[in-house]
Amino acid sequence: MRRGGDITSVLGLPLIIGAVFLGISIEAHSINDLLIFFWGKGVWAAWFIVAGGTIAATFTAFTADQISEVFKILRSFLTRKKYSNVDIIQQFVDYARRVRREGVKALEVAIDEVEHPYMRRGLRAVADGLDPESVERILDAELQVIVERHTIGQKIFDFAAMCAPSFGLIGAVSGLIRTLVNLEDPSKVGPGVALAFVATFYGILLAYGIFTPIKGKLEAKHSEEMITMMLIREGVMALSRGEPHIVVEEKLLGYITGKERGALERRLEA
Repeated sequence: MRRGGDITSVLGLPLIIGAVFLGISIEAHSINDLLIFFWGKGVWAAWFIVAGGTIAATFTAFTADQISEVFKILRSFLTRKKYSNVDIIQQFVDYARRVRREGVKALEVAIDEVEHPYMRRGLRAVADGLDPESVERILDAELQVIVERHTIGQKIFDFAAMCAPSFGLIGAVSGLIRTLVNLEDPSKVGPGVALAFVATFYGILLAYGIFTPIKGKLEAKHSEEMITMMLIREGVMALSRGEPHIVVEEKLLGYITGKERGALERRLEA
């Protein structure tokens, strides 16, 4: 298993924000031209409407338990935690050899060495002597739970991305109403117009510069994890049916790329 920071996640969001505000600063004629996006009339009102409204709506749409997982989800977004499919296939080939020689009880010794929890649970079911149909039901039930748990993070950020532009529109309408009501007072027209445009700006930025990229990365990581999970499921089912290691290897090769196949073949030949 490989651990560490996900470089595209760690650098991606700052680069998005940096690119936007670099573009703004290029056309700014003074520091005040730039500060109006951070500290000016209407900015704080826009932030309360857009950021506050989006967060409140998201809290309302999901349960407390689901919202409490947000920090874990963000950690998954920022870190790289990927099990090596090549290593997993090699493990299954070795286990298949042991099972053919010593029976399924040989897996009991190997279970403690397994890092992936789904794989560990599947091997435990095989080592306990369950029939293939029972093993398959256990694996499928747990896989469904894992899929639901993974997709909740995508749903949270997808909902936030949908809400942010809407609250930006609310801010814009609020600003325009304030402007129209105070047309006779020029000192109040400026803050109303600023609120209208700044709220729209931050609503779009939050939606497409932050929430949507996070959702996209979570989807990509989920797809990678699902490939690993399906590989493990296939390997466990092959062991439960007592298939020889050659058959196990051939079945699992379809889950890895050509480059990974070459690395695996060199390992198995060594």
